[in-house]
Amino acid sequence: MEEKLKISVLINTFNEEKNIRNCLESVKWADDIVIVDMYSEDKTIDIAKSYTDRIYFFERCGYADPARQFALEKAKYDWCLIVDADELVPYKMFLRIKDIVEKDQADVVWFPRNNYFFGQLLQGNGWGALQDMHPRLFKKDFMELSPAVHSIFRIKRGARELFIKDPEEGFIHFNYIDVEHFIEKLNRYTTIEAENMFKGLKPKPNSFLKELYLIIREIGGRFLFRQGYKDGVIGFYLAVLMGAYRVSSFLKLKIMEKYNSNKPREKILSDYENIAKKVIREYG
Repeated sequence: MEEKLKISVLINTFNEEKNIRNCLESVKWADDIVIVDMYSEDKTIDIAKSYTDRIYFFERCGYADPARQFALEKAKYDWCLIVDADELVPYKMFLRIKDIVEKDQADVVWFPRNNYFFGQLLQGNGWGALQDMHPRLFKKDFMELSPAVHSIFRIKRGARELFIKDPEEGFIHFNYIDVEHFIEKLNRYTTIEAENMFKGLKPKPNSFLKELYLIIREIGGRFLFRQGYKDGVIGFYLAVLMGAYRVSSFLKLKIMEKYNSNKPREKILSDYENIAKKVIREYG
């Protein structure tokens, strides 16, 4: 490998021992690799230490986005690249990054992601490579990172933006292993979505009809307009699961609002206990 590129690669981790080595192998060309870990319980940090000593820790909060800005503040260089632990940077993408940085072609660069679900490279459903573009390479002065889930990038006015349109110059993303993995993350992220709406960090629908519209649009939009049909039966079921994502988010929000708490479980269990006591008292 030639002289290292003066870029800060920012990686957020939590229990990524199965992915982190491959990820780090694909960014060894960077002069600065910053790991921000949420106190992993596996071998993530042990593996990371063989690639970088720039390892920091952030409170565990269920998803990486709140720690993104913290990672950005640790960056040594002006140019930064955000890479997730389950992603790889292919060689063609590295060459494109190198060219952009050396020629100062932009301030913010959007890259495609080649998403693998259940062992299959997706073509549609919003997860086709050119459907899933992210502004991951940028100069620090032109970007702020939000803590809201799936809404982290805030590009500053005046930034020169560049969109890479060749999927071979984009990330490889090993998204979901199997359906169990998908549903596990769906459950976790819909709770975060509901909490963000409950706390006012994200807008929420103002009526049931609006919620119903968003659910139907999620399914139909992904399968038809985002060409989920290109992925066959898997594409259809993924669209339905994303409708369930919306349903779960809105239902969780309703329960949070009913109990005026983003952690309603204890209040519900208390209600159940009171009901049980009432039933038992009927026996005298």
